[in-house]
Amino acid sequence: MKQADPFSFEAFRALLADALEVDPARITPEAHFITDLGVDSLRLVQALLYLEAMDLGSWTDMAWQVQTVEEAYRYYLEHLAERKP
Repeated sequence: MKQADPFSFEAFRALLADALEVDPARITPEAHFITDLGVDSLRLVQALLYLEAMDLGSWTDMAWQVQTVEEAYRYYLEHLAERKP
């Protein structure tokens, strides 16, 4: 099966905005989930599980390590790279 192309940052931002219920304009690479976006830890875990359910990475072990949007996007790209044949 052909590996899907990775989401652009803009598409990833839209997914996060939907999962976190925040304005996409607030989701910048340097934005911290808790301090900048006002996301509490429960909502953050729910959003990461949402991404995991979409097969965009295994976020369970990363939930407490990912603090910024850029870290989340980088982890997503690394996950895709690991899955390539």
